[in-house]
Amino acid sequence: MTTRDDPRADLDFDIREFTKTAQGNWRPDLDLSGFAAAPLGADALRLVRHLGRLESATMENLRNLLVTATHKDTRVTAFLVTWAFEKFWLADALDAVLEAHDEPRNRDVPEGAKRHAASEATERRGPITRALQAVTVGSPIVAVHTTTGAVDEWVLREAYDRLDELGAHPTLTTVVERARVVKARHERFFASEADWRLRDSRRAVKMTRASLLTAVWPVGAVERADSERTFFDATVFGGAEGHVRADRVGALVADLPGMDPAVAAAVTRKLTA
Repeated sequence: MTTRDDPRADLDFDIREFTKTAQGNWRPDLDLSGFAAAPLGADALRLVRHLGRLESATMENLRNLLVTATHKDTRVTAFLVTWAFEKFWLADALDAVLEAHDEPRNRDVPEGAKRHAASEATERRGPITRALQAVTVGSPIVAVHTTTGAVDEWVLREAYDRLDELGAHPTLTTVVERARVVKARHERFFASEADWRLRDSRRAVKMTRASLLTAVWPVGAVERADSERTFFDATVFGGAEGHVRADRVGALVADLPGMDPAVAAAVTRKLTA
C-alpha cells in the first residue's frame, strides 16, 4: 500500500492539499455572456457535448477500478474520490456552455447506438467480471490503472486544445484554460504514480503493456454513441494535424518505463483509426 511517506511516491504531490483545494461548482464564476453575440459553431458545440459526456462518465470508470486491488491503495483511492468530484463539476461547466447556446444539458439528450466492435470486448467488461479477473492479479493492477489514467489525460489534453482551436472564441478559451488547470493536476498524479509503479515491478510492466495494446481511447469511449466517437476521432485526431496530436500522445507513452515504440504505435493507431 502506498502512503504519503512511501519514498517511491511523488512527495511533491500533496494528496491532502489536493483534496482541500478541489475545484467545485464553476457556475458562479463563469461569464458566458460573450456567446450571446458570437455563438460557437456547430462542430465546436458538438465537441463540447462529447467532452462533457466523457468527463461525466467518471462513475462508470470508478466502479471498474474500485472492485480491484486499486481500492486498497489509500493514496490512490483518496485521489480518485477528489478526481471524480472535479470531473463532475468540469462536466457541469461544459453543460453551462451548452445552455448558454440554448442547448439542453447532456443528461437531457439521449445518446445514439453504441459501437459493438469485437476488438473492444475487453473494454466492455463490467465490474463483476473485472473483479473476478483481478482476484489473482494483486497490486500490479494499480500500475495499469494509473498508466491508463495518464494516457487518458494526455488524450484529453489534445482534445481540449483542439476545442480551443476549433471554437476560436475568447469566452471558450477562458473555460478551456480553467479546464487545463484542473486537469494538469490529474495528469501529474497519474503520470508520477505510473512512473514509479512501472519502475518497481516487471509484472506491472507486462500487464500494462498488454492493457495498452487493447485499450480504447479516451477512457469511457466504448459507452458513447458510435456516431459521436467517429466525430471525435475525426475532429481531434483526423488528418495530418490530428496525426501530429496522436504522435505527441504516443511519444509520452513510449517514454514510460517498460513501454516502447511498439506500445506507443498501438495507442496512436487507435487514436487515428
